Amino acid sequence: MSLTLVAVPIGNLGDITLRALETLKEADVVVGEERKPLFKLLKELGLNKPEHYELLNEHSESSEIKELAKVCKEKNVALVTDCGTPGFSDPGAELVAECRKQKILVTSNPGASSLTTFLSLTGVKLKTFHFEGFLPRESEERSRRLKKLTSFKIPIIIMDTPYRLNKTLTECASLFSGKKCVLGMDLTKDNEQVLSGSFDKVVKAYDKTKREFLMLIY
Repeated sequence: MSLTLVAVPIGNLGDITLRALETLKEADVVVGEERKPLFKLLKELGLNKPEHYELLNEHSESSEIKELAKVCKEKNVALVTDCGTPGFSDPGAELVAECRKQKILVTSNPGASSLTTFLSLTGVKLKTFHFEGFLPRESEERSRRLKKLTSFKIPIIIMDTPYRLNKTLTECASLFSGKKCVLGMDLTKDNEQVLSGSFDKVVKAYDKTKREFLMLIY
């Protein structure tokens, strides 16, 4: 059978594709990160709770991923993440690799992506950039990584959890004081906001609330 990576909205439910809806309806098994968010997403999209579902997240062991691949070999499986495109900054890539190893068909239903959405909104012409993604949680490792990034000569894109937005912005403002910043928050939602300019300007304009975000440093 097969594994289909299904992109889901990053905020605005209207961004779901017709193809994604059809794939989720027809799937024998739906795989998500956590049970509650998965069922909530399907309900909001007007879809029934799947008869068979599986979970794949940062706590999944390699043995569990191999078992999931076996399911993909026997059934039509749809993989979603909490938001956006699966396999990007989440454990989906490990399942894709295992399926390819077992010669199981892997296809994609493209759609919403936080990175490409953000890039289109920056107003900065980027020929190349470094995608850092999520910073380490542990303070010392996080500090070391940020200091390492200051030596990069190309633009950098960082993302992190909403509750670390203020911390991340403050740290970056201190370490990259001579550079500019674009901060994209709650993209595609009604309260979407993009702040740009010097770090001082962005820090002053940010209202200190917890929001999903990506940050470009250039």
